[in-house]
Amino acid sequence: MGPIFLSASVPLPGRAPFDKDAEPQMIQAAVSALATVALGRRLIVWGGHPAITPMMWASALDLGVQYAGAVRLFQSTLFQDEFPEENRHFGNMTYVDAVDKDRERSLLKMRQQMLVSQPFETAVFIGGMEGIFDEQALFSRLHPNAKCVPVAATGGAARVLADKLQYKVPSDIGPLDFISLFYRELNISPKERRKEMSRSAVPRSIGRPRQGL
Repeated sequence: MGPIFLSASVPLPGRAPFDKDAEPQMIQAAVSALATVALGRRLIVWGGHPAITPMMWASALDLGVQYAGAVRLFQSTLFQDEFPEENRHFGNMTYVDAVDKDRERSLLKMRQQMLVSQPFETAVFIGGMEGIFDEQALFSRLHPNAKCVPVAATGGAARVLADKLQYKVPSDIGPLDFISLFYRELNISPKERRKEMSRSAVPRSIGRPRQGL
């Protein structure tokens, strides 16, 4: 299968109802499981998130995978003050210029650019808030034949999305066995060797972070 789109975040305090329902430990476990299964085997693309990006970077280091070639991140410059430290270390970022300091328009521009960047065959949804719904709707519109895998056990918006899409974990897989879930749903064999992906697969950044980032 082709590149994987990841939509994930840890809901912020005060962002009801997602902060009340989210399972931060399960979110971390699911992100780690996705990395274990897919890093170096499939390109993983997401909108750089200050909680998720460090998790993926740590997993890449543990697995010995060249992070810059194994993932591709998109980031709107509107949120430059919130960029995680890991953004600085690798040439795998595509910076998308903000639209008139408007949050919704800037996010839409970034998501549109991100979701047409690859021939995605699968999207994974973990935890999250309102943006999960926006990204799933746009993803499915642009990739109508792609598979959506919302991980309900992580809570947050992913749980709501799983209900909406009537997605059920295969009956022979435990509800918290994220490793087996991703091997099955992403059609990846545990015997498949990881490879160092070519840097040529990571295009130059679009837009630039301001000085000091």
